[in-house]
Amino acid sequence: MVANRYFVQRLILSVLVLSGISSKLLRLYQHYQSMPFSLFVIYFPTFFVPEIFLFIAVWALLYNASGRFAVATAIGAGFLACVELVATSSQFSFYYVTGGEIRWGAAKSIGTSRRGMRLLLSGLVPTVASATVIGIASCIAAPGIWHWMTRWLHSLSNSLRPKSLTSKAPPRDTLEDFVSHKPRFYTFSAGLLITGLWVIRPAVPYDHMTEALPFALLGDLSSHSKTLKATSDRFPLPELLSERFWESPHGSYKGWKPTLGHAGDTGYANQKPDWAAGSLPPGFERWSLGSDADAGNLQDDKASSSNGNRPADPPRVYYDPAQDPMRITNLDSDLLESLKEALQERDIPINHIVMVFLESTRKDVFPLKSNSRLHSQMRATQNFEEDGSEAEFNKTLASLTPIAESLTGEHSGFNVTHANASNISTGPDRGGISFDGVLTGSTLSAKSRLVNYCGVQALPVDFMAENDLVPYQPCLMQILELMNQRKNVTADSDFPDDDPLEQKWQTIFAQSATGGFQDQKKHIRQMGFHQTLFAEDINKKRSKYWHHQMERINYFGYPETEVRPYIRDMINDTLNANKRLFLSHFTSTTHHPWNTPADFSRKDYFGPHSSLSQHNTMNDYLNTIRFDDEWLGDLMGLIENAGIANQTLTVFVGDHGTAFKEDCPMTETYQNPHISTFRVPLLFHHPLLPRMHLTANTTTISILPTILDLLIATGSLNERDSKIALDLVNEYEGQSLIRPFRASHNGREAWNMGVINAGGTLLSVGSAAVPYRLGLPLSDDLEYRFTNTENDPHELSPVLGWSIESLVVEAHLRDGAEAANWLRRADKVGRWWIKERKILWNY
Repeated sequence: MVANRYFVQRLILSVLVLSGISSKLLRLYQHYQSMPFSLFVIYFPTFFVPEIFLFIAVWALLYNASGRFAVATAIGAGFLACVELVATSSQFSFYYVTGGEIRWGAAKSIGTSRRGMRLLLSGLVPTVASATVIGIASCIAAPGIWHWMTRWLHSLSNSLRPKSLTSKAPPRDTLEDFVSHKPRFYTFSAGLLITGLWVIRPAVPYDHMTEALPFALLGDLSSHSKTLKATSDRFPLPELLSERFWESPHGSYKGWKPTLGHAGDTGYANQKPDWAAGSLPPGFERWSLGSDADAGNLQDDKASSSNGNRPADPPRVYYDPAQDPMRITNLDSDLLESLKEALQERDIPINHIVMVFLESTRKDVFPLKSNSRLHSQMRATQNFEEDGSEAEFNKTLASLTPIAESLTGEHSGFNVTHANASNISTGPDRGGISFDGVLTGSTLSAKSRLVNYCGVQALPVDFMAENDLVPYQPCLMQILELMNQRKNVTADSDFPDDDPLEQKWQTIFAQSATGGFQDQKKHIRQMGFHQTLFAEDINKKRSKYWHHQMERINYFGYPETEVRPYIRDMINDTLNANKRLFLSHFTSTTHHPWNTPADFSRKDYFGPHSSLSQHNTMNDYLNTIRFDDEWLGDLMGLIENAGIANQTLTVFVGDHGTAFKEDCPMTETYQNPHISTFRVPLLFHHPLLPRMHLTANTTTISILPTILDLLIATGSLNERDSKIALDLVNEYEGQSLIRPFRASHNGREAWNMGVINAGGTLLSVGSAAVPYRLGLPLSDDLEYRFTNTENDPHELSPVLGWSIESLVVEAHLRDGAEAANWLRRADKVGRWWIKERKILWNY
């Protein structure tokens, strides 16, 4: 019994020691490249101080405990060791899967839902493997660790209190070492050296790397995110806001006169447009203010405050484009010449709109092109010299994204004819406008949807705090509802039912994935959709098209093909009701873990010159890309079969990209600022639009203004709705992509801000005027990151630093003074932008 008790004590200490040291070594390995190697070596001993004190405390409790106290101590220490073991194993699992550093607060938020827990459990295998390895090593090392610590601590204790531990002397075979003064001398010398190094070392980044795992775990779980660095309310580049740059309002343009230092205005409703008379749908709150009732309520609040009954609520801030220091508009420019000529030659009616959000879809796979970096990586694994299979290989790659190739008109270069793309209504010189250079507004899907649907910038806080707030701009569905309401008020009964300009819009959202993760159902409903379809609506036996063969392919739901009959019915029902269709469809098969249905024929895109594990994740992803490419062909076939192809604008956009080992050390999107997580496809497809392939260094915040501009330019709205759209398009931050894009104006840059998953830790700062990107950390435990996408388009050699000053120095040495000066501006603007979003979101 005593022997068993001693073994349990030794095992607990061994698990704690090996888990703690493994965790610390992993954290140091993840960060050592971001600091000077000499300083990393010098300060290395200080990183383990918290662990050493923790190990000593646990040893002392286990060693000195007796009786019932020994049992209680063993239980408490055992619990701590188990927590350390599980946390360390989770760290290794997360690093194995993503290459990143786990944040426990974010993991806690994800794990609060059933779908989120399934996401976390997808890393269970590497977690168990890590725990098993540490557990076995702990069993083997337990006697040695206990023996060594006992000898060392007894020696140290005897030098301070020689007689204090005589009642618990260790076995006789170790007593001979206690009289040696060497352990004491080395311990005291090391202690003095480490203390001195601790005093002189900077807090950032070394405090973060020194923190012991249990304390880091407790700190992250007790608060949702790290404290953001403070910044001024005033725009940091005031010289750009000089009166000489102010612009007067004219027509529907509100002018530009930034006098507040931020883009908000509490008195915006004093200038109501004609269309704002009467009741307004949700999303138009700032135009609803200014009535006598509102004034009375405001007086009541002031009176209550002055009487001391309760403080008055702060006035709500609304976005005002005339006050936005960053806003650049191009609506005063002519339409792109090719589009202008096409509109002079033919009518291009847009009676219906379909928006397709492509989960985790990168620009380089929409379509895949010959001689791209991804193609070169796949080609390098082949063995053409021996088997002469290059033609067959090209045929395999040509079948990967034929629908995307047909839709965009961007030739893959594999020189293969695609018979399965024949159901796409288009022509050699017609089909739509596709873009290179577009970045997502957020690498978190739900935040990305807000950017795309509502033309707003996402809130830089973790996860979907926006679900409990009102977007500071009307979403597209709410604008369509406003047009519906105005038809209620003024529609003339003489208008025929078949006049699309007088028909109301039916707004529909459909996906085969769950609507429960991160409260998506609430999120979608708040943005103004009339009708929704989620996995929860199709997986019941009473569902219209339920069948026994329905197969879940991931923790979020079903393949897109399961919603095909539902979408067909939605289209037909809308048309039969003499309504205009606004359908938004969100794909999900291309999300981790990149599974496809069992009957889908998977292919290997990497050849024999690659190991099984080297490219298997990317290979899985490419198979889901091919599955969704085929699905897009089906979806376009539904539009064609409904007879509305030549009347439908279909917008294809990636919600965000994703990274793999082929791109960078970190994979997927979590806390990953790499360019592969941001570059997304964007296509405005219409069979009668001219074929155009353009480059625009912008974000998806331009989608909503572009759609409104297209509706106006093509005459697809009646006079009343056109006035609404013309007035509202001038309210948004984004530029219209059917006009020449302005990368800068009067010294101001068109800034590209991107909120990085999960939202509250990193911000991507870029500019349309330069090829530079800054990864701006929102807390002290993450690095700054700088890249130049002109010289390094795939961001293979980023510059890292723990302060903006050190980053500026490194950027100046590598990329010159222009890059260094831009970095200083980007840091200031990025910090201001963070606080500005919170002001505009009334957060």
